Amino acid sequence: MVADTPLPIERHHGPAPLHLLCLPGLVPDGPEAWLRQTRLFTRHGSVAIASWSGMGFDLDATLTAIDREMVRAAQSGRRCVLVAMSFGGGVALEWLRRRAERNDPASLAGLVLISPMGSSRDLSPVLTRLVGPIAEAVDGRGGDPCVALERGRSFFRQLAMRSVDEDTAAKHWPGPFAPFSPAAFAARRDRVIRDRISAALAALPAHAAVERVQGMRQLRGLPDGRRPLCEAPTLILWGSKERHTLDMDGPCTGRLCRPDLATRVFPAAEVQWVYAADGGYVPHASTLRHAAAFNRHLGRFLGRLPRLPARRSMLDLSGFMPLPHLTAAKI
Repeated sequence: MVADTPLPIERHHGPAPLHLLCLPGLVPDGPEAWLRQTRLFTRHGSVAIASWSGMGFDLDATLTAIDREMVRAAQSGRRCVLVAMSFGGGVALEWLRRRAERNDPASLAGLVLISPMGSSRDLSPVLTRLVGPIAEAVDGRGGDPCVALERGRSFFRQLAMRSVDEDTAAKHWPGPFAPFSPAAFAARRDRVIRDRISAALAALPAHAAVERVQGMRQLRGLPDGRRPLCEAPTLILWGSKERHTLDMDGPCTGRLCRPDLATRVFPAAEVQWVYAADGGYVPHASTLRHAAAFNRHLGRFLGRLPRLPARRSMLDLSGFMPLPHLTAAKI
């Protein structure tokens, strides 16, 4: 992974003609957030797992880096699928919005949004109480933003620790063979993941975390007009228990969780609420602990996308392909 750029990327090879650019939420970093989807994604093409720089966050530089990644994919003859979760979903929406505002709509093979948080106004009351003091301190209306940030850091650490299955350790086989049971191996594997996430959170400098919060405040969410942001096939996934993280009546969430409103922005959109196999609730962007529940939808959607490779001769000067529009009926 390249760590000194606005968008550090871990790359994985896949023989199929798609290219998937995956944006994570605020935490954890991309390799952990998409750990249990990467193998699925590589069946459909090359994969770029992005993270937010540990040195700081600049929204404009990040959006420019996404542009460059799209150009790179097109120049290599691949059609790009943008996959984003939570805060990354807000970044993806802002990227699409700016492309539309300069009359240069993105040419995507597909778009996937998982629990997208379009702006800070989509946050639940609990998270608003955590982010609010940080924002007030940055604006000079409070104390040290780094002090407020540490309160939020401990909250996100608790969320991250619950993002991996906590129950596997209790399912060991009895007796001396317990350490060699499948549950014991799973518990050790999950402990390693939790330790990696915890270490990344602890290592994130306070100023970089504050800049991520500032970046969140810059996200504008969905435009007010009726002009579509993206006409590519779109999958919008919501955890069936979002309310602890997002306000589902927010300006972005309230529109994208309803198919009748979502299709005004993304005409070829499919909206799904994700449940566990036993019917249990799935929290916000829980792609680690509830990987199987999300992967069912992701695998089906990606398998329906057209496999037409990009044609380099059709690239315009910006590096994007003016391919004919693909409607949902053609998938």
